[in-house]
Amino acid sequence: MGTDNGTSGLAAFDIDAVDLSETVTNLSRVKSKNRARLANSDLTRAFLNAALSLTDHLLGPGGEDSAEVARQSLAYLSRPRIVGRAREAYPELVPTEAKFRDRWAGQQDFLSDFVAYALKAREGYLRRAIDAWADELACSGGDFASAIHRVAFEGMSFIADQPAYRLQLLLTASAEADPIAAEALRQLYASMTAAWFGLYRQVVERFGLRLRAGVRAQEVNIILQSLAEGLGLRVLAGVEEPLVNRTRGTSLLGTAALALLSSLVDDGDGLTLAESANERIGHSMRIPSDAGGNSSEVF
Repeated sequence: MGTDNGTSGLAAFDIDAVDLSETVTNLSRVKSKNRARLANSDLTRAFLNAALSLTDHLLGPGGEDSAEVARQSLAYLSRPRIVGRAREAYPELVPTEAKFRDRWAGQQDFLSDFVAYALKAREGYLRRAIDAWADELACSGGDFASAIHRVAFEGMSFIADQPAYRLQLLLTASAEADPIAAEALRQLYASMTAAWFGLYRQVVERFGLRLRAGVRAQEVNIILQSLAEGLGLRVLAGVEEPLVNRTRGTSLLGTAALALLSSLVDDGDGLTLAESANERIGHSMRIPSDAGGNSSEVF
């Protein structure tokens, strides 16, 4: 009963194999054991997967109603639409509105569980992708720059192909007014940070890197995540900028990651980041430029 996650060749993440007892928690059952059993039932998953399918259709690349969805947030997930999609995808389970209401007393209860479910799915897809990228880095030989560019290119493509990322953006915009969305996002970012940190740690170990004094690994991790999400926004916006070069398999994220790591990694000089910046850039500013002997682009 799996769903197509659009991971572009990466090994599929099976959300149907995940225990949902701690994720889907707003079901109409008093006893926790009954809620847990109902959370993991095929029909409960069918309703949630139907909502994911509607999200993929509306928020995916070229979604016809994306502007309307952005205005209405999660209003597109009405009970009739969810049940209708579940009937199309899982006719053998005989989904009905009565069975839907038996699980969730109100629509807000369902939406709360769906938000947690959708972000759980995104977390799983991302973790699976990061595992694949870690394997690529482990087999990269000594070409650090090419390995970083390859992983960054796949990361940008992954973001662009994930409707769940678009949903995450919608939820982020409403998080201040929606404590449920805010908590789900908090948990998502905690998990994503841990997953990205695992990849970063493997890069450090694989290539024997050491950060400059005063630079914390957590800070590097957060900066790289923020770069990926920020550039991902520009990709989704369709701006005419050199963000991804599909011919060469490179991206601006790869360039930024290389620049960041090159400046933050101690190359043996023992300088802090500030000292290194003063040494490199401050020194260059004191040297008159040679107008005829330098073809590098200047600001």
